[in-house]
Amino acid sequence: MLAFALSWYPWILALLRGRTSGPNPLGPLVAAIIVTAIVYGLSGLREFFSRLVHWRVGAKWYAITFATPIVICLIAIGITLCFVPPVSGLSNEKLRELPDRFLFILLFIGLGEEPGWRGFALPQLQTKYSPLIASLILAPLWTLWHLPLIGNEFPWPIVAPFVLSVFGATFMLTWVFNQTKGSVLLPMLLHATVNTIGAGLMFPLFSGAALVLLWWIYGFIWLCAGLGALLFSANKNVQSTAAPITTAA
Repeated sequence: MLAFALSWYPWILALLRGRTSGPNPLGPLVAAIIVTAIVYGLSGLREFFSRLVHWRVGAKWYAITFATPIVICLIAIGITLCFVPPVSGLSNEKLRELPDRFLFILLFIGLGEEPGWRGFALPQLQTKYSPLIASLILAPLWTLWHLPLIGNEFPWPIVAPFVLSVFGATFMLTWVFNQTKGSVLLPMLLHATVNTIGAGLMFPLFSGAALVLLWWIYGFIWLCAGLGALLFSANKNVQSTAAPITTAA
């Protein structure tokens, strides 16, 4: 509730003025910090922040983190191009903007959302539920959190495939989080890569019915990839699931 309140207030204020606005992406981060401080105190906060800088996870997981969004996007575009052509091509200007765009998304959206959803909510849920069930609980909440963007950044024809992609990304992020022993940095990097490559580079190449088709293919691939990664991960990796913050205040 706190994450929604701290995220949606710009949208609610804008609606009262007859305007529109997106959510504040820093809301989940601030909410997680507040709740952790109240419940677990300074020791809990140290543990919480340590997950954000937990970077020693092996080169394999960095490769998976950066490559997965790119590969999924390229597959979706390749399939889409079998049916419809793009409406525009890649420009050198957009390619030059990629590093700056990635850094902005990482520090504003990745840092704002992932510590709340994956750094706090996911490990708490996994104390009672399996990674799959925990993800199925978290995915609708994360989807609903995007409500201020529905009809604006996400036009109505792509809302349904967008929801598919959110569920798929939730499964994938749960898998990455657990396999990296609770690193929030890797989900942040994955989230930033998804937004940079998809919305920032590839999706603008299409419009109209072609864009809707791309979104459906993209969402379905994400759902299959994320669910597959979560379901078919080796049993021995179950023990690597990160525990919730339990330090007493």
